[in-house]
Amino acid sequence: MFKLLATISLFTSPLAANAYPNSCADPVLVGNTTIQVKDAQVLMSSFSCPSENSPADKPAARAPRNVCGEPCTLVSCDNITGSPSPGSGSDCAIIADAMEILSAELGPTYLLNATNGYFKQLVFGSCFTFIGVSAQEDTEACWSDWSAIIKQLLNTCPTQSSGACTSIPPDLTFADFSMQIRRS
Repeated sequence: MFKLLATISLFTSPLAANAYPNSCADPVLVGNTTIQVKDAQVLMSSFSCPSENSPADKPAARAPRNVCGEPCTLVSCDNITGSPSPGSGSDCAIIADAMEILSAELGPTYLLNATNGYFKQLVFGSCFTFIGVSAQEDTEACWSDWSAIIKQLLNTCPTQSSGACTSIPPDLTFADFSMQIRRS
């Protein structure tokens, strides 16, 4: 039920550049997918960082780190300067529905890695959400977790234009993942 657009590009999306300023200065688009949700089309894009292609930065091959079920350790709400007050969140709910479709069509998990990109974003209407991993380590995550975190952030940050979730493991070495929603 979703349409895959085989788009491989070396162009950088301005939206991605704004989303990942601290972890990726120049994101490179790896691919786009359009997910049909009733009458809506949700755009999913995957990005990598140019530094990820450097052999010195690549970790030794090993099984991906599985973050399915990991809770948000830090949750924050903020109003982005210049953003109008957020809408009802219905556009974000459509993105959550798109994740259910992706889970049914592709399986319950997805990979964040050099091939698929260390960052993924979904955009529909006034809602933008992304996930990224701070370490250049292959990571496996669950669509259902991302969908649940979108709903959690909408409930926790009902009047703010932005909500963020970061999962930090007990050893505090680096964040397992960081997710965010932005509404305008």
